[in-house]
Amino acid sequence: MTANKGFLRNTAVMFAAMFISKALGAVLKIPLGNILGGEGMGYFTTAYSIFTPVLSFVCAGIPTVLTRSVAGYAAAGEYRSVRNVRRCSLLLALAAGIAGSALIFAAAVPFVCVIANSPESLPAVLIIAPATVFCSITAVYRGYYEGLSDTLPTALSQVIESFVRAGVGVGLSYYVYVNGVRFFGSQSAALPYSAAAAILGVTVSEICGTLFMLVRSRRRSDSYRDSGEKMTGAEILAVCREITVKALPISLGAAASNLISLADMLTISNCIDLSASIFDGYWASDTLLSEIRSNFSGVGNFMYGCYAGIIMSVYMLTSSVSGVIARCELPRLTYAAEKGSVTDLGREIKLLIKGTASVTAPVSALMAVLSEPVLQVLYPARTAEVAVSAVPLTLLSAGGLVPALLGSVCMIFNAYGDFGFPIKVTLIGGAVKLVFNVMFIAVPQMNISGAAISSVLSCAVCLVYSVRTLKKRFGISTGCIRYSIPSVFAGLGGGVGAYLFFRGLEAHAGTLAALAVSATAGAVIYALMLFIYDSSDCAAVIRLLRKKRV
Repeated sequence: MTANKGFLRNTAVMFAAMFISKALGAVLKIPLGNILGGEGMGYFTTAYSIFTPVLSFVCAGIPTVLTRSVAGYAAAGEYRSVRNVRRCSLLLALAAGIAGSALIFAAAVPFVCVIANSPESLPAVLIIAPATVFCSITAVYRGYYEGLSDTLPTALSQVIESFVRAGVGVGLSYYVYVNGVRFFGSQSAALPYSAAAAILGVTVSEICGTLFMLVRSRRRSDSYRDSGEKMTGAEILAVCREITVKALPISLGAAASNLISLADMLTISNCIDLSASIFDGYWASDTLLSEIRSNFSGVGNFMYGCYAGIIMSVYMLTSSVSGVIARCELPRLTYAAEKGSVTDLGREIKLLIKGTASVTAPVSALMAVLSEPVLQVLYPARTAEVAVSAVPLTLLSAGGLVPALLGSVCMIFNAYGDFGFPIKVTLIGGAVKLVFNVMFIAVPQMNISGAAISSVLSCAVCLVYSVRTLKKRFGISTGCIRYSIPSVFAGLGGGVGAYLFFRGLEAHAGTLAALAVSATAGAVIYALMLFIYDSSDCAAVIRLLRKKRV
């Protein structure tokens, strides 16, 4: 049965889809950074700043509850309940998606004019609003199949969306930009519309993803689709009410975490402008900052565009790998928690933490030591943006294991059915981040590096609090430090090796060739060190992954 598909297969499928999706996502974000620069990326990311909190609220809760419910019902053989909870989830997702799109449309003008202080971003905000409906429906189908331990539909839909998003987004954005003089009088005036054209690729891609899931759901092999008798009106209301109650805390937590991105926009831009005003002497004496202030009219918008549009785009290529492990592990954690088996749960938590650390540590270490050449290769025409972004990207990557472990620990709470705790953790971390943002960003020597430091610190506070709460409430020890040490040490070795290889090869082979060779060498060093340091546990994890469990 579908529920018995191996964890190894699901993880491999999700990893393959993730790498393809992230590569295609880079095809969108990286050329956009070269086309639009920091200023245009400010318009692009402003649209995402209103879209992502609404999208997270609409798409996070219902699919998560559905995944957990389907996993439990399928394990118990309650096939009618599987069918019913999926149907009600789709109804709720449609209603939530329509409401979310309407909210973005209604709030677009006051948001861009008053909150974001970026009226030029209005076309992009209006174009991205309809995507909420399609994202919501697609997320429910993904949650349903993941609850059945079938990650292939999710993977295929992600790849399809990525292809369409990259092709349509980059193509339209480039077309508008290069014809900016003909359409708008200048390329500078065309920037807002070029950013909106890239956003149109996002909306079209979500439509394609939804169509794929609708076609996939009609397959006869979906044995739960038509099983059992039809639901009565009272049953529909009861199930919808139960899903809503469970999903609301998750949705609020997800929205709250993305509201921090909105707070980043306000804090970074305003604090940078304040710093340039108060510390005028330092900005004038620093060559890079002086050049930025003289070449760009909105220094705050430029710096925010660098942080959210360039730094975070590259950083997300590395940080997203950890989420694959957590998503694949959720059905197994749920099953172990419902069985009440301490042994099984301990084994699944160990696999979750070790897996998260093993895939996050090497990528984070390599990005931390190679951030500047990576940015130089990706954005060769944007020297100012690269100079501003290199140090913050290094700081974010160096602390990349902290948010990865936090996400995995929060997944354990979800497996126990405690969906309210993540929102509490998020609000605590958000408060810490906002305080440190104000403290650090306004310091001219730190500028947007302060935002990177505050991100890592806020996640560290949340991780400590989450681990202590999990121990107190459920008597569970996650072993975050114990299980992560081998990967951390191996990651450090791989990072040092990659840095030395790069410095030795750069002058002779060129930046791109030196980067490729040094990254490969660092990965090999990491793998060898991890196996030598942790050979018994590595073998145990491999044996565990080969077993066919829920």
